[in-house]
Amino acid sequence: MKLNHDCVRDLLLYIEENLKYGYYIKVNEVQIGNYSQHEILYAADKLLEAGFINATRKEYIDNPGIPVIRINSITWNGHQFLDNIRDNKVWEHTKGILSKFSSVSIGIISSVAAQVISNLIKTQMGL
Repeated sequence: MKLNHDCVRDLLLYIEENLKYGYYIKVNEVQIGNYSQHEILYAADKLLEAGFINATRKEYIDNPGIPVIRINSITWNGHQFLDNIRDNKVWEHTKGILSKFSSVSIGIISSVAAQVISNLIKTQMGL
């Protein structure tokens, strides 16, 4: 399955907006935009693997292949990544740059977004 970077971003924004401290979000019940449940679960699974969220992941015999994921928090690294891609202008510019490549990692996305932000700040400051 291909990782949908827009879904990753939208899921992180959703978590940040809706998760209360001390509670959890059950990803299996989340509906965001036009993303399928499989896209959302896959994005959450990959965010967990990358260390961007703290969550529990369980698979049950009565529903094989579809994990139940409960997100407890966004990690420090997850917040840093989200801060790099939060702004719509930065996100669109970053996606434009990366569209020239057939595949890029989350780490590269974050690095390019940080550079886009840096360049925008330099432009604002007249540097």
